[in-house]
Amino acid sequence: MSAADDIAAARLRRPATSLANWDYLVMRPLIDWMRDVAVQYVQGAVLDYGCGNKPYQSFFEGRFTSYVGADVAQNTIGTVEIVLGASTTLPVADRSFSTVLSTQVFEHVPNPDVYLAEASRVLAAGGHLILTCPGAWMLHEEPHDYWRYTRYGLAHILQKHGFDAVRIDAGGGAWRLIGQTFLNHLAFGRKYSIPLVSKAAFWIWVVAVNVLFSFLDRINTNTKDTVNYMVIARKRD
Repeated sequence: MSAADDIAAARLRRPATSLANWDYLVMRPLIDWMRDVAVQYVQGAVLDYGCGNKPYQSFFEGRFTSYVGADVAQNTIGTVEIVLGASTTLPVADRSFSTVLSTQVFEHVPNPDVYLAEASRVLAAGGHLILTCPGAWMLHEEPHDYWRYTRYGLAHILQKHGFDAVRIDAGGGAWRLIGQTFLNHLAFGRKYSIPLVSKAAFWIWVVAVNVLFSFLDRINTNTKDTVNYMVIARKRD
């Protein structure tokens, strides 16, 4: 296992809201937004479209009547109800769901028009699409990393597929982006590593950068540069 792989495995053992988590700068605003904003738009039958291990299902308990996960492959705990494989079509009837959830999936979809067309087809009129995706982020899950979006690009493509953007929020501003980018490249860009010493130094950097750059972002937020976009869109009648 490489040093970067070792660090990546370690960060997954830390809660995303912990200052000792490498992804804290991007994940803390996302998790807060899910709990405080997205939850208000969840109702009825929910489709988690690209669900992974369904990390946000527990946030919405009591808000939905059913919760169905769809993904290209079964997850590590066997809770994906719809395994799509290479298919681009969801095997469900039109207007089957009141809420569609898509978190950190959109950049990995080779044809975003097809993906949104399916989300629109299965969503009832007046239902909501909850979508998050990177504004700026390093390459990941390669080679299946295809797109980065702006708030205007998201509004445009959503409008094209029958959605009206209710709100498009930025996951922090430029300081969070700078800090997160620094930590990403500190992990993956190192050429030399001294066992234990390098690992300890890295986690000291993680905590220090998370504290400093989250503080700087609070006092001087420029959302024209952001790590992440978080969207609520309503399906037109």
